[in-house]
Amino acid sequence: MKRTLWTPRLYGECDFGVYLDQDFAKEMIQSRVPIERQTNMNELANKELKRLGTYWLNPYTFYEDSCFITQFYIGQNGVWLSTNHNTIDDLLSGKECSKPIEYDSHNVDTPKQAYILMALFDKWIEYADAFRSV
Repeated sequence: MKRTLWTPRLYGECDFGVYLDQDFAKEMIQSRVPIERQTNMNELANKELKRLGTYWLNPYTFYEDSCFITQFYIGQNGVWLSTNHNTIDDLLSGKECSKPIEYDSHNVDTPKQAYILMALFDKWIEYADAFRSV
């Protein structure tokens, strides 16, 4: 079995967070890709959202031209999963830390919304190697 890259952190009724492996996050933020690849990843996500009955376009927000996703947004009055700017600054500076990267949800009111956000997160992890390869 490969290393565990992400783990959900459940709290509250529907709100949740995600812990992301720091080494994976560093690899993603250091990997540069053309905008077309980011667009392709969002197209995969759009298909996943449609399959899950959510009609929102381009849920992934990337950090600049990297493979690192800062936010997963599905509309519905501001439902998202995101990390903060301090985390991004730490990753960019190469600051050593043994803690995982944290993402927190916002305005998640239903189990379906939580599932959709986790499915989008998992899709990113699943396609990460292909996404950043030349």
